[in-house]
Amino acid sequence: MTGRVEGRVALVTGASSGLGKRFAEVLAAEGAKVVVAARRKERLDDLAKAIGADKTFAVQCDVTDEAQVIAMFDAAEQRFGLVDTVVNNAGMTHANNAVTQDIAEFRRIMDLNVTSVWCVAREAARRLIKAGPEKAHHGRIVNIASMAGRIVIPHVTAYNASKAACAHLTRSLAREWARHGINVNALSPGYVATELTEEWLNGEGGAKTIGKSPRRRVMDKGSLDEALLFLCSDGAKYVTGTDVLVDDAQSMG
Repeated sequence: MTGRVEGRVALVTGASSGLGKRFAEVLAAEGAKVVVAARRKERLDDLAKAIGADKTFAVQCDVTDEAQVIAMFDAAEQRFGLVDTVVNNAGMTHANNAVTQDIAEFRRIMDLNVTSVWCVAREAARRLIKAGPEKAHHGRIVNIASMAGRIVIPHVTAYNASKAACAHLTRSLAREWARHGINVNALSPGYVATELTEEWLNGEGGAKTIGKSPRRRVMDKGSLDEALLFLCSDGAKYVTGTDVLVDDAQSMG
């Protein structure tokens, strides 16, 4: 490892499993102090133990609750100092046609996939701006969107809409905070094999989807490492308001 995020204090939401867990591991391996957040505290504690107490800190948080988000940042600062790097990874999907989906589920998806992204990013930016220009210019916020924000994936209309909103929210925040030096970008994955997607990918629907993709394969959990590290690093100093698509050409299928 080359220490591309050495000295950074990173916060990863939705870190109890899947991509969030991977992101936390990669950032810690590359030198960051990492605060891992999610609702499942037991899983977070296991992750923190595996990474090492000197490199990571677990905070239970429901990111749809503004008070909990503020408390999460308070706890992070007390443990490692000002958070200068955020990976807004918490999110959810569904399998429901629009005509049968109830409004409560639609609102839950938008609340987690869009509103919480705004809330976490806003709290990070508030603290970075308050800390002054030198700190703010190191600010890196990466919102995890999806190729579903660019193409229509069948039967997940609310998810598609939420990820498109996440990508445009990213551009809006990047424009607003550009004068402070805070960089805000989105990372849009295609289908990635994780513990959360394994069952679907191994089923009929997954097989059909993979069969239609140009490369006839699904990405592994390490496929986003390089893009994530770049967006979180000093190397991305001049990159803001960008939505980086990493999907192995799946969206071209």
